[in-house]
Amino acid sequence: MVIQKWKQFEKKLGKEFEGKRQKGSGNLWHTPGDISNKKFLIEAKQTSKFSYSISRKTWQKIYNEALFSYRLPLLALLLGDIELVILDKNDFLQLIKDLK
Repeated sequence: MVIQKWKQFEKKLGKEFEGKRQKGSGNLWHTPGDISNKKFLIEAKQTSKFSYSISRKTWQKIYNEALFSYRLPLLALLLGDIELVILDKNDFLQLIKDLK
């Protein structure tokens, strides 16, 4: 049985972020996002293409769902073989400040 690449990516993220995959991969209103842990609500996207477009509307959806669940929004992106995480600048600065 071949596991889809997006599902492999979500499982990997769940382990790395010490979180759990959401039932239905976030397609239910009461379990938004793809992965959650104590601090983050993570939306996972993957593509084999050389680019991925993020609209303000998409980010606002991720942000609102995270806010609703009392977590920070994080977009995890697998772009070919490059892994990126995207989060709000203010959240990033606060995380850095908390490390000091």
